[in-house]
Amino acid sequence: MKSKKLLIEIIELLDQFEKTTQSNEVELSLNDFILFLQQRRTIKEERNDTVRIAQNISFLHRYSKFYIKKALKGSLLQTVDEYTYLVTLFNEESLSKTEINNRNVIEKTSGNEIMRRLLNAKLIGERRDKEDKRRMRVFITDKGRAELTKIFPGLWKSATMLSGVLAPPEKESFLQVSDKLCDFHKNIFAHCKEEEIDSLLSKLPSVNRESL
Repeated sequence: MKSKKLLIEIIELLDQFEKTTQSNEVELSLNDFILFLQQRRTIKEERNDTVRIAQNISFLHRYSKFYIKKALKGSLLQTVDEYTYLVTLFNEESLSKTEINNRNVIEKTSGNEIMRRLLNAKLIGERRDKEDKRRMRVFITDKGRAELTKIFPGLWKSATMLSGVLAPPEKESFLQVSDKLCDFHKNIFAHCKEEEIDSLLSKLPSVNRESL
């Protein structure tokens, strides 16, 4: 029976736990046993968790694109990236091309191609920066605003689909963790993108580098 096998394993762990105490007079508690179990986690298990987190984040990005593409069906916007660039400009007077690329975490070459398509569709416009004539700034056009307004209901449905399985407390917890991750990586992308991976790893808290 599976339950019998589990019970034997728990008894063996309890035996190991007792042997870790300094004296037979020490009163054992459930909290101490739980802490003992947590400390048994191996580096391999921690690495597996790290890999799973990376995989889940990657998969969630793909699932999000899957749902957004459905919302964009019939729209002038052809890709998810075109939507994110346009919505970034929705509440801005204008942004430099570097600013909008950084906000969307997209490299210069790919970002310029996205903006070129939006310009050709007349969903955004561009003008010279008043302070630096060498730099171009982009802004959303009335046509772009109208297009976003048209697809917002469908995009709300896609966003609901992505996280709707989570209960309110789970959403709050997920937001706290994901905000922390995004804030850290946003700074890396904006200021350290030319550094090698070993250099970037040095920016992690030392406790998070122990398994490397």
